[in-house]
Amino acid sequence: MIWILNNCALLILGTIAGVMGVSFYLRNNSSAGNIRRYILFYGVFSAIWCLSYALLGVMPDISLCPYIRIIGLASICSFLMNEVFLGTEMAGISKRASIIIRISAAIASLIDILLFSNRALDIFVREDGYTRWYANPQVYMGRYIHYVYEILMFLLLFILAIIWLKKIRLKRSRKFMAFLFMANFSLLFFSIPDTVFPNFGLPGVATSGIGGAVCTIVIWYGAIVANSFNVSVGNITHRLFDFIEAGVIVFDTDRHIAIMNAYAENHLSGEKSGKLNDLFNISEADINNMFEKGANEIYSTRLWDKKGEKAYSVKLNSVKDTYGEPYCILMVFADITEEIELADKFAVASQAKSQFLANMSHEIRTPINGIMGMNTMLIDELDDGNVEDARKYAMNITSASQTLLSIINDILDISKIESGKMELIPVEYEIFSVLNDCYNMTLSRAEEKGLKFEIDIDSSIPSVLYGDEVHIRQIINNFLSNAVKYTRAGKISLCLKELSRKGDNVELSIEVTDTGIGIKKEDVSKLFKNFTRLDEQKNRNIEGTGLGLSLTEKLVKLMGGEINVESEYGKGSTFSVKLSQKIVNAAPVGNFSNQYNEFVSQKKENTSVLDIHGASLLVVDDVEMNIQVVKGMLKKTRANIDTAYSGMECLEKIAKNRYDIIFLDHMMPEMDGIETLERMRKQDNPNTDTPVIILTANAVVGAKEMYLEKGFADYLSKPIRRDDLIDMLCRYLPKTMVNVPSIENPEGNTDDNAVSIEAESETVHIGNPKNLEERFPMLDTKMGMNYCMNDEEFYVEIIETYVQNDKRQLIADAFAAENWKDYETYVHALKSTSLNIGAVELSEHAKALELAAKEGNYGYIRENHKKVFDEYSEMLNKIKENI
Repeated sequence: MIWILNNCALLILGTIAGVMGVSFYLRNNSSAGNIRRYILFYGVFSAIWCLSYALLGVMPDISLCPYIRIIGLASICSFLMNEVFLGTEMAGISKRASIIIRISAAIASLIDILLFSNRALDIFVREDGYTRWYANPQVYMGRYIHYVYEILMFLLLFILAIIWLKKIRLKRSRKFMAFLFMANFSLLFFSIPDTVFPNFGLPGVATSGIGGAVCTIVIWYGAIVANSFNVSVGNITHRLFDFIEAGVIVFDTDRHIAIMNAYAENHLSGEKSGKLNDLFNISEADINNMFEKGANEIYSTRLWDKKGEKAYSVKLNSVKDTYGEPYCILMVFADITEEIELADKFAVASQAKSQFLANMSHEIRTPINGIMGMNTMLIDELDDGNVEDARKYAMNITSASQTLLSIINDILDISKIESGKMELIPVEYEIFSVLNDCYNMTLSRAEEKGLKFEIDIDSSIPSVLYGDEVHIRQIINNFLSNAVKYTRAGKISLCLKELSRKGDNVELSIEVTDTGIGIKKEDVSKLFKNFTRLDEQKNRNIEGTGLGLSLTEKLVKLMGGEINVESEYGKGSTFSVKLSQKIVNAAPVGNFSNQYNEFVSQKKENTSVLDIHGASLLVVDDVEMNIQVVKGMLKKTRANIDTAYSGMECLEKIAKNRYDIIFLDHMMPEMDGIETLERMRKQDNPNTDTPVIILTANAVVGAKEMYLEKGFADYLSKPIRRDDLIDMLCRYLPKTMVNVPSIENPEGNTDDNAVSIEAESETVHIGNPKNLEERFPMLDTKMGMNYCMNDEEFYVEIIETYVQNDKRQLIADAFAAENWKDYETYVHALKSTSLNIGAVELSEHAKALELAAKEGNYGYIRENHKKVFDEYSEMLNKIKENI
């Protein structure tokens, strides 16, 4: 009976193992690695193993049994080889070692099959209708080799399993390893009756095939149930539905909700048993349309929830079975409310941007057009010798330039504030100076429109305050500018009052009132938005970018103040600001009108020849030509001018001499102007209170504030203009030292000047019959003359100094040594001096090298150095030929 049960077990288990192996291979496409193939081979080899030994047990002709046994033996060896392949792959054995192990196992298996195929190895007998076998006592060698083969194979598999186990990190992989150990122990256990019994005189029973089948089933179970090698849709579907950030609803064929994921339940208030119109604001007709269109293709639409508060992007499609009939309807949706709101905001912003660009295009083109047109007219008038008209056009150019600069500064300031990079730079300032500048900028524009401009200043306000002078002036000018623009008739007024005083602080009220067009009540809240202009259609002919008031409000808030607007539409407006400032000098500012008249009188005097004999000035610059420019501009002032060509020489001179003003260049080799000032303030010298004015070509926005913060008294940009230089002298020299002779009788200078002019005229026309353009065609002589006060003799002196101050060797040495800091300084000097004489193109090329050195772009320098160096050499040679 036991033999029949064993045979049935072989047939049943072998068939099950084979089916499992094939089905796993066909259905588990998502399995990791080659596990599908290995389990397939497990099933196939164990099935052949079981079925061959089942056939052996019922074979009536015992002469065929040895051959059937060979088939079973081959399947056993193949089964074990499959395990070796799996073990070497999963254990992560190196490719070379894996090949050696697999080839060695294959050779051993082949030897085992060849030796065990000896028909005399076992004696087969037929008893009770079942074939059994006994070990042939005369042939034992093949059986012993078979035992050794099996022991070695199981030992190899055990070693591979240990290596594999050490590398496992995931719990599910360790669980599969446990199944694999159980499977192989079952294989060993069921092989005992088959292999060992015949050696002890007992009949052999074909149970090893059962072991192979059991081993296959256990491994299959570990791979499927433990989910070690594949991702099962059944295992993750419910997690996946709740994990995705989108709503998923499954409807049955009656359009009732069958499944809703967590997202859908949290976002919608309907029940699972409800219909679509229980969840969304949608009619039955629209539902029918959706489901009909979604039956054959994906249908997309947008729906709102029942409350009309949330919008969703919806996709619907029918899922069909293998017969092509509807199985269910799948809906996926996502919340797009925020996207819709952003799109609406973007549309508004885009419209505002378009309007802004249109305004800016007009606002920027207007002054540029004025500058270009007036400049053409100015040139024509100069050619005709019409000085008065030329002066008028030049003043118009200045006005348009200031307008253009104001627009650009507003844009830059708005950008700084909104990016959090705007910094307040408080300084000591005279309140009269701020009001005077604002008054002068507004007066001419008001008079052009026939407006009366009144100014009412509280005479008790402290004369010197501490705060952000630049931005306070900007706030007042923005108010006044708007008042003039939007007032057609009547007057505008500026009123400054002291509201309160606490300790060292005074609270001021700044009010600008106009009789202009006024503002509607509903539009007041829109005043301070960027790029917004009210009554656009009505005010289309009025210039403006829509930035002024927005910038003003931001500046006031940045300074901790308050801004207020009172307006009556059609009658006028009042803009007011409250600001707190620190008191530096409590002496009252006094009567503004008297001070203004005194200022105007002094300004007229400053247009004559300035006499500052007795004043001692120090000019520090590493470039000889720059020093010559300053000395030339001041040669008629009779000032004592001392010079220094480096920061160190400057420190040596200030230690010995007392100066009234020091003009200090920024970019110098070894020690720049900022470092020189820092060391100057630390050392003991008689110039601790001397104003130090920085000379620099760094004229970008914010540069002046940076220099003031470093401790400089003021800032002069290169190329230096004579009026700016004279203004600095008047501002910082002691009043007792500045002497402005009358125009009718300049003391002691009339005859000298006449002789000097006559001599200059003689020198130019007799010694050099060619004019400047003919002598120096390589230069923009008009620009050069402009920087030299239109003094031809002085201009020629500057050109000669430019040639004498040849910097080629210094530049070449710095380039060869890759001393980029000094290289930057030298090409910076080349840029400035070249522009002074009108070598514009060379100046631009030197500027590019300077910028590259500053930014560390040494590749650009290496690529362009020789070209600029040769251009510089050629320029020097051409000038030398014409001097």
